Amino acid sequence: MVVGRDWRRASDGELLRVSESEPEAFREIYRRHERVVVAFLARRTRSAEMAADLTAETFARALLNSGRFRAQGDEPAIGWLLGIARHTWLHVLERGRNERTACRRLGIELPVMSDTSLERIEAFIDAEHPDNPMLALLEQLPPSQREAVRAHVLEERPYDEVAQQLGVSQQTVRQRVSRGLARLRSTVKEETECR
Repeated sequence: MVVGRDWRRASDGELLRVSESEPEAFREIYRRHERVVVAFLARRTRSAEMAADLTAETFARALLNSGRFRAQGDEPAIGWLLGIARHTWLHVLERGRNERTACRRLGIELPVMSDTSLERIEAFIDAEHPDNPMLALLEQLPPSQREAVRAHVLEERPYDEVAQQLGVSQQTVRQRVSRGLARLRSTVKEETECR
């Protein structure tokens, strides 16, 4: 492994060919193309958080499949990356459609949380204030939900990273976060109404 090599002058094809053994080479691919991929996904998802999650997933897939990139000369990898991004986005759409269909068949009503509600809950959960009553409520969540909410909301870690740490799928992490936040919201609402 070459230490300290300046990858800025290498073509995307060269970078992808050595990216499995040279992490800095893939960092250069990410640096070059991350903004375009984020913008591409943000226009489709209309969600900054989902665009960020899908961008991370896109680059993870690109790294895993870096040997499949076939460039003509110095052709940039952006077209290839956008193809992966599009496939990743369509996969999420299909998965969501399947989940909604299954929930309808089973008569399960999915919790819907507005951005305002989510922001209010996030404001309540402030790890820097140990006396915050929301931290006590967080501790009352089932351990799997508590870990997911703590990692994604408090520590602001992306779903893919949390999923890898917990050894579950990203969808499982999303569900745990969603259910945990819904339970927190319900508890806060009950306590507010009792006052």
